[in-house]
Amino acid sequence: MSITPQTPVREIVLEMPITIPLLEELGIDYCCGGARSLDEACSAKGLAVAGILDRIAGLRQDQFPAPESWGTAPLSALICHLVDHHHAFARQQLAMIEPLAEKVAARHGDTSPDLLVIAERLRALSAELTHHFACEENILFPTILRLDSGHHPLFPPLFGNIGQPIERMLRDHDQTGEELRTLRTLTNDLEPPAHACFSWRALYQAIKDLERDLHQHIHLENNILFPRALQQAQGAA
Repeated sequence: MSITPQTPVREIVLEMPITIPLLEELGIDYCCGGARSLDEACSAKGLAVAGILDRIAGLRQDQFPAPESWGTAPLSALICHLVDHHHAFARQQLAMIEPLAEKVAARHGDTSPDLLVIAERLRALSAELTHHFACEENILFPTILRLDSGHHPLFPPLFGNIGQPIERMLRDHDQTGEELRTLRTLTNDLEPPAHACFSWRALYQAIKDLERDLHQHIHLENNILFPRALQQAQGAA
């Protein structure tokens, strides 16, 4: 693949998954904002695209573990990975993050009121993701699995075709991306102040870990699972 400044970021990641750690380091969105060109994404971050192209060209496959080829793997395997790895990790992180955020806000919110807002935004994010995961696991994913197995999907009364629940999940992903950007703004890019206690620092690190995993999670759904499911649905129509 020839990567140019005009190449969409998500196309770079689909072709070269080894670029994900670099994009995470640079803060370049490759999931919800993956339709932007590399040049546009770099400009938004104040980065010189020529330098980033050089860094991408310098990546070697042996620098990172070989990624799973989800573009060709069975959809059942991809869905199992999403549920068993990404959904499970997010639930585990949120179960730890929410009480930690409340603790830090209660202890330091009088002098750092943004911590109260951060705790509120994390509660909202947790509620949104909990509902989102339930919709995927109980409605959308079983529908995709039925379609993948060659059976006619049984749509709930509210949905006429698989494109409708997918569109809803895409909107949810956009909302999650916005929540993560808000948290970045409120936390000075998740950099704790010099006087931050251990719990405060642990909270920001836990949010970073959740954010990184959600980026990969949303990328797999937006750019691989959903397009493949829509293609199968069109072929079965």
